[in-house]
Amino acid sequence: MKRNVIGYSLMADNIINNELSGASFFFASPQSTMMGLGKQSVFFEPISFKRLAEKSRQMLSGAKLNTDDNPVLFGVIPFDEKTPTRLVIPEQLYVSSSTRATTERAASVAKSARVISAASGMGYKQGVEEALHRFSTSELSKVVLSRALEVATEDDIEESGLLKNLLKINSKGYTFAVDIGDCSKLMGASPELLVAKRGSYLTSNPLAGSRPRQNSEQENEKSRLSLLNTAKDLHEHGLVVEEVERVLSRHCRNLYTPMVPSVIETNTMLHLSTLLEGQASNPDINVLEVAAELHPTPAVCGFPRHQAYRAIQDIEQFDRGYFTGMVGWCDARGNGEWVVTIRCAEVQKRLMRVFAGAGIVSESHPQSELDETGAKMKTMLSAAGIQLDESAHA
Repeated sequence: MKRNVIGYSLMADNIINNELSGASFFFASPQSTMMGLGKQSVFFEPISFKRLAEKSRQMLSGAKLNTDDNPVLFGVIPFDEKTPTRLVIPEQLYVSSSTRATTERAASVAKSARVISAASGMGYKQGVEEALHRFSTSELSKVVLSRALEVATEDDIEESGLLKNLLKINSKGYTFAVDIGDCSKLMGASPELLVAKRGSYLTSNPLAGSRPRQNSEQENEKSRLSLLNTAKDLHEHGLVVEEVERVLSRHCRNLYTPMVPSVIETNTMLHLSTLLEGQASNPDINVLEVAAELHPTPAVCGFPRHQAYRAIQDIEQFDRGYFTGMVGWCDARGNGEWVVTIRCAEVQKRLMRVFAGAGIVSESHPQSELDETGAKMKTMLSAAGIQLDESAHA
């Protein structure tokens, strides 16, 4: 693999504009930006999550030019093992520091958009009611229910402009654009770090418990205080943190988990957040091994995992694909970053399939959960310059 370290201005002004359409992978964290061109090695088929780390090691070992070489593998992992996983080692890798500071918001990405397919708001609320019933008749204590919205545009969607807008509005998160075949890209701006490994240190930042962001700072402050003081949100968040802590404790010594959550903010949402940090017991472990054990967390599936997964299969009326999966990278030394694929959409020439979900617990209210999914969809819709009247299909 040829690795090119370039300036952030060149990445923002040239590489994204000219190379994104043919790129196999784009991934930006708050610290760095990477784009992979060409395909030195590709894996695209269903695989057990337990085998992901082994498969990545095989691919990375085969891509080494010498014993000191450190190739990078990118991947997008689905929610369901039956959906193909896509792993790619690019021929050429461009790397820069964060491009956000110089990224200009695109003036126009898509025009004249209309909804062509959407699960009804009434249907989603009925699904929430079904989940609430299951809480009283089974061991299920949380399930994440999602919905999808298909939006058609009269003009081609300008992918580089959409990506630049996501970078601009997602300054503290993770932005990605991944070739998933069939002339489609999975594009998004996730705020949620599943797990990262840097040297011998592991970190995870689960999110659960949310409020829509308001135009008024006074209203946002009320939302922050409400998140930190509402039993429903604290319970939902606690289920996620406990599961992440359980998995990380098997791989870490000196694991630190804050006693109480904090609140982080995106352009459209406020979330309860807990940052877990620890030193890996095995410094040579591949980050993808830990990610595979964490995935899917209660933040995108529910708790207990198997009961929540069955409930999702019964209640949801669409295939999530790569939504609520994970996307990221790892290198031959086991370092890497994997984030939860939320705030995302499948993007084609004149079509966007936008996803959003909400965590349902016993204290949930159907209308509030529906409103939360609508607020989350605004990340992708606003980046594309699309404004929709959700009441028309609620």
